Amino acid sequence: VGKTTLAQLVYNDESRIKQHFNMKAWVCVCDEFDVTRITRAILESATEKPCHLENLELLQVSLKKELNGKKFLLVLDDVWNKNYTDWYVLKKPFSAGAKGSKIIVTTRNKDVAFIMAGGTLPFNDLKHLSDDDCWLLFEKHSFENTNTGHQPKLESIGRKIVKKCKGLPLAAKTLGGLLRCKVEEDEWEDILNSELWELPAEESDIMPALKLSYHHLPTHLKRCFAYCAIFPKDFEFEQEDLVLLWMAEGLLQQSKGMRKEMEDLGRVYFSELLSMSFFQQSNGYKGRFVMHDLINDLVQCVAGDISFKLEDDRQNGTLEKARHSSYARTQYDDGSKKFEAFYKVKALRTLLSLPLRGLYGDRISIPMSLQDLLPKLSFLRALSLAGYCIKELPDSIGDLK
Repeated sequence: VGKTTLAQLVYNDESRIKQHFNMKAWVCVCDEFDVTRITRAILESATEKPCHLENLELLQVSLKKELNGKKFLLVLDDVWNKNYTDWYVLKKPFSAGAKGSKIIVTTRNKDVAFIMAGGTLPFNDLKHLSDDDCWLLFEKHSFENTNTGHQPKLESIGRKIVKKCKGLPLAAKTLGGLLRCKVEEDEWEDILNSELWELPAEESDIMPALKLSYHHLPTHLKRCFAYCAIFPKDFEFEQEDLVLLWMAEGLLQQSKGMRKEMEDLGRVYFSELLSMSFFQQSNGYKGRFVMHDLINDLVQCVAGDISFKLEDDRQNGTLEKARHSSYARTQYDDGSKKFEAFYKVKALRTLLSLPLRGLYGDRISIPMSLQDLLPKLSFLRALSLAGYCIKELPDSIGDLK
């Protein structure tokens, strides 16, 4: 309910932050509470420099030196871990900071908030937006600079849609962005009266609204969005990289009479998805983008069997249908059976090597097991071996189309 957005407003208020703090750092924690990875990420965010240390003790010594005597602001976003011992180990270097340092934690779990607050510090339980506030957010994205008084019927329908958003900001933003380009009353009525509102909400009330936003996307944007299911949660990507992947897969389609360069057309697609909140700018690195974790849940749902991430362990007999995949490279891949699942995929078109969060792979060689696999993937259109230490390409690359 806007936890991350609220933390971002504080974190990005440069004038006030500089008045009160000597340094700041933002780390997205997500499902896996890996103390080593998080410590490295804090150090990198605080120093704005890459760190190749892999030993936790050395990392904590470095972080302690960096924080020593400084008043810092640290944001730990989207924490799920309930293990107090992990939190106790992580926070050891923080004691070196000056008095007045602050740590902001966002979580959807009250038990996590209680543990990290030590049972004594207060925590804020954000409530859903009121209908009026939710309308203001929806109005900002759907009408933009247009005066709603000039479109009373659309405003009336819009307010009914907002009630169905149940005070959830992401639902209001996404649906508002979708309707910004729709000016006919029947198009708004279709959203209001859709049966998708009645879908089971599962773990989140927001999913029906997000599925509705996806359902009403134009076909070309549906395909481009679904392709993004190969990205894990909190993965940061660049616009140009994603546009090139869309191009390789043939997802960019020129309309009759259109004479745009393919890259420019891809940037238009990207901007449209960004404007509808399917993508958002990364808080950590300028020029990079992420998907909200609930949007990532949505893309996994709509992509179905066409995409899979190797770490998801989807050995359920559906890999034969997969067309796009990614995996997190590690220094332990060589000699492992990690890549055996790819032999089940008959027509893989995309294979991406992605960095394990917080791990730099510029000293990792291409595993022999991966080199043996590549000649079998004769349908590949996009292959990324980024992050490996490559002195020469294996001969098998030449066998690919």
